Amino acid sequence: MRNPRLLALGFLFLLCTVLLSGCWNRIELNELAITSATSIDRKGEDWVVSFQVVIPSSISSGIGITGGGAGAPVNVYSTVGKTIREANSKSFFESPRKLYFAHNRVIIVSEETARRGLNPMLDVYLRNTDARETVDVLVTPGSSRKILEQMMQIQKISGDGIREINILEAKHTSVLPEVKMYQLAMNLASDSASALLPEVYVSGNSDASSLKVFDSTTLPAKIKLGRVAVLKKDRMVGWLSRTEALGVAFIRNDVKNTVLTFGCPSNQANNLTVVVGPSRTELRPSLNDGQMNVKVHIKGSAVLTQSDCATVDFYNPKVVSEMENAVEQEILRYTDSGWKAIQKLHTDAVGFADMAHRKYRKGWRTWKKDWDAVFSEIKLEVSADITMTNVGLSNQPLNVNQLREGK
Repeated sequence: MRNPRLLALGFLFLLCTVLLSGCWNRIELNELAITSATSIDRKGEDWVVSFQVVIPSSISSGIGITGGGAGAPVNVYSTVGKTIREANSKSFFESPRKLYFAHNRVIIVSEETARRGLNPMLDVYLRNTDARETVDVLVTPGSSRKILEQMMQIQKISGDGIREINILEAKHTSVLPEVKMYQLAMNLASDSASALLPEVYVSGNSDASSLKVFDSTTLPAKIKLGRVAVLKKDRMVGWLSRTEALGVAFIRNDVKNTVLTFGCPSNQANNLTVVVGPSRTELRPSLNDGQMNVKVHIKGSAVLTQSDCATVDFYNPKVVSEMENAVEQEILRYTDSGWKAIQKLHTDAVGFADMAHRKYRKGWRTWKKDWDAVFSEIKLEVSADITMTNVGLSNQPLNVNQLREGK
């Protein structure tokens, strides 16, 4: 006799298979336009959104960017709307495929757009499921669409290339930050209401928007990273130079590695180069008659990577101590430059408001009403403690003339 329980389970299984919907809402790959980068410009009161769409057939060749007779690896086109989402929707009027943003690497914002306010962009990326909040955000002083049009050396898809440059720079020199969309929103929503964004621009007198540029070993124009844009609330208020940006990075404890070059201890006419990092920054706030002061202590290690200093014995502890002191003074010079720059912009780009809120909750109730005035009066005291951990395999600079005479 058959087991009634097994019959019931079998019937339930059959019922479940009948109710399964299958892939009723699937979208085939040949129906999607894979977007690797986007940009946002303003035209009057309208939003101009540009898309860098990957051409799969052109990037599949494995023998170089122009190998196998392949065309351009990407296609760039723009749409205009009263809102960003309206501009996105107008892509259906001209594109045979639906835009797919899961592989979107970067979003480039024009300086004009940033100065007029980024709240609409943040709303789009944090409200909709098809937009990636992990996309990297950068600012350009001119047309942001022009950045998407440029070809890059080595990297076929410039959207990927820009992101990789940003990541490598943040890792190895720490001058410019890598900022994702959700990090931008969190920074602007914090007590300091400020954020930093890297600048990307086209270097050169021409452009590299055609495959013909690869007929030469040198591109007429290159995509490069430059300064740092400072945002207050949702609007851009100014730029930091690379020197100022590195100083701010030291104060913010954002330095992973960086390269410093300065004069030799014995002869300032010649230079030596060290790699500093990673460093650690400790902030010690204090109150003096109701005024907030902050002591900044930067501690880290350094490695000597090149020296043009003549007749210097790097194995001498006194010389090592002099180099350590020189590195510390160089860091103080950078931090002083950065601190003066952000105070001039009246923007708490170092996040002291968050620290003040945590440390002095009672005082914060009053300070938050006019934090800009409080921030402008903060006295900063910076100290550095750097240890040289390696000077290389030679105690003196290499001089082939001396080597030849010593034979």
